[in-house]
Amino acid sequence: MDSPLVIKLMDCAKAIADGDLKFADQLFSDMESLSAAETNRVTKKVVEYFAEALARRVHGVHPRNPFPLLPSSNLKKISYEPSPLEWFACMSTDYAIRDVLDVKKNKLHLIEISSLVDCWQRHSLEEYLIHAHHGMPLSFQYTSIRPKLSKNDDYLQENRRMITEVAQRSRVDFKYRALFADSVPDIVESVLRLERTSEDEIIIVRWVFQLHKLLALEGAVDKVLSKLKDLKPDIMVIVEQEADNNTDDFFYRFATSFKYYLNLFESLELYATNLSSLIWERHLRWQICNVVASEGIDRIERHETLARWQQRLYGARFCSVALCSDQFADFLYDFSAYKIEENSGFPVLLAAGHPLIFASVWKPASATHFSGDDTMRGTDLNHPITIQEESTSPVVEPEAVSSSEFAEPEVVSSSESDDDNEYVYNRIRRLTHGKIWSVEEVREYLVSPLKEKESKRLSRWKSRQLTRSIMKIDLKAYRNVAGRDKQLNVTDTSLASLLRIPPSSTPIREEKQYYVDDSVINAFFDLLKKRQEKFPDWYKRNSSLPTWTMTFLLSGKWTMTKLLSCINIEDIAGTAKLFIPLCLENHWILICVDMEKREFLWLDSLNSPPDAHHTEKTTISEWLVKHLLPVLGYRNSQQLKLKQLSIPYQTNRIDCGIFVMKYADCLAHCDHFPFTQQDMPHFRLRVFLDIYRGRLPVPPSHVRFLRALYKI
Repeated sequence: MDSPLVIKLMDCAKAIADGDLKFADQLFSDMESLSAAETNRVTKKVVEYFAEALARRVHGVHPRNPFPLLPSSNLKKISYEPSPLEWFACMSTDYAIRDVLDVKKNKLHLIEISSLVDCWQRHSLEEYLIHAHHGMPLSFQYTSIRPKLSKNDDYLQENRRMITEVAQRSRVDFKYRALFADSVPDIVESVLRLERTSEDEIIIVRWVFQLHKLLALEGAVDKVLSKLKDLKPDIMVIVEQEADNNTDDFFYRFATSFKYYLNLFESLELYATNLSSLIWERHLRWQICNVVASEGIDRIERHETLARWQQRLYGARFCSVALCSDQFADFLYDFSAYKIEENSGFPVLLAAGHPLIFASVWKPASATHFSGDDTMRGTDLNHPITIQEESTSPVVEPEAVSSSEFAEPEVVSSSESDDDNEYVYNRIRRLTHGKIWSVEEVREYLVSPLKEKESKRLSRWKSRQLTRSIMKIDLKAYRNVAGRDKQLNVTDTSLASLLRIPPSSTPIREEKQYYVDDSVINAFFDLLKKRQEKFPDWYKRNSSLPTWTMTFLLSGKWTMTKLLSCINIEDIAGTAKLFIPLCLENHWILICVDMEKREFLWLDSLNSPPDAHHTEKTTISEWLVKHLLPVLGYRNSQQLKLKQLSIPYQTNRIDCGIFVMKYADCLAHCDHFPFTQQDMPHFRLRVFLDIYRGRLPVPPSHVRFLRALYKI
């Protein structure tokens, strides 16, 4: 539950977004009085930074220095212990770099585009030289592209001397080149100046917290990636913040950024004992100001998620390189407050369950990567990688499943020239924004047939359930959490109800055995949100409230105010469609609030008359209009209109929960509902598989699009 100080901050941001500066000024005063009462030091600090950024936005005052200056120009006097973020940035990709250095070539060119402090980079530099060619003679060039950290030239000279000493100890022919890039055009220009000296040269490119800035300049990412593709680096390392603030929706950007930076500051607070903590705090404070106060090309802190970067890099004809997952034992021992999870083969650093930064390795795709029927597999540097969804826990209850069992359909390509297709690729990438789904596409997705592996999975599950029944095992006592994603928290017994297909031509007995419970409904809505986050250009942003919320409200167990206080506003801020599943007298109904159209949709699969459930509709509408929507910034929420849609209806008394899930699935695509009662048996099996593997399937039209992308 958010503190009163945080709630006031969010109200202030929304007032500024709406142009109500008088109200915002009043909220600033309220925050000043609440700040003294805030007991959480980190929360208080982060609120102050975001309040400062709001004030800068209102008054048009922007910080001049894009990066904190070093407190001293004498690097010898600086005791710099790297932060956990820096340790992760280097350790997560060291093994991939060492594998490249095993290739027997006479030259090495390391290109670093970074915002990290140079004195820490010397550690990485020494590591590379130690492992390069196992002591064989080597010509080594180190190109550093980074902002200046001090106005004093002594700092630059001292840094050059220390880096040169590292190289001399390794007895190599060494060349050091420093290119200073304090702006996005500077970064682009510096990269465009890079050249390969010979084919007998290993080229390693490292982007550390800098690539996201190119999103501020239209076409900069495409131009730079095209140049690097022509440069043909052996590998390209990308380390970035796992955040989502590259949007013009100011309030959504503000709310999601606050949550992200609060988690980041809380994690760094545990290790705030040295100079690196001071420098990172100054840097993150500047980032916050830039994210909140700036717009247009001045807003260079445009972080995106790993999933979005994967789309960009695959579209730019790069393929991913698998990373070793056995290298983090020492890191986790030293920084026990963190966790490292794998996402699509790449490590992601988390704190308290929240992703903070990710590391990934790429290389330009050759013709062999995209020709014929070869699967893009990716186990080492000599094999391309499969384009996959987020990887999940390999431990599956009640039996293990290989990670490739539910992989996305392979994407193949012809071997045509990359350059010849650059224009076409750019056009296709632009077409993915604002996808409009046709009725035929949605219908094709809904009834897409099960694959052979999926059918086998269902058969094995049913066989186990039958075995337990024969052996008279108490199924109610057998309540393991099923599936790959344990956070969905769906038990075996809850999932089993989906595999029971109600008869269509005979009377239904023991109806309760077919019912889907709250855990199944909530899990499916979680998957809808995860799908949108993974494919943000294909689906409108959606969120949902847990099934218990309206039950507590309508029963009088909780007041409207108490219910609002238990809602995580940050999770639903900026959503286009808010889903609220509701169970009334053992019957599931879906409520959908369309934020863009200001509509209140009541979807009842029993085709009840319009005046049915009048009391429930009135109570829920009142809570939405008077409590939830104003907090989300919709001050004209009294204009929310009840709308009836033309929807399919159930013809039995069993499948209302399945209808609710598929109503929402359709609304996440468009406003069409191309299914009937006859589709329910297939939907039951499909929902079972979706929850079991922890993700929704990729629509066939999406697969065809990806195949077309690589076949052009």
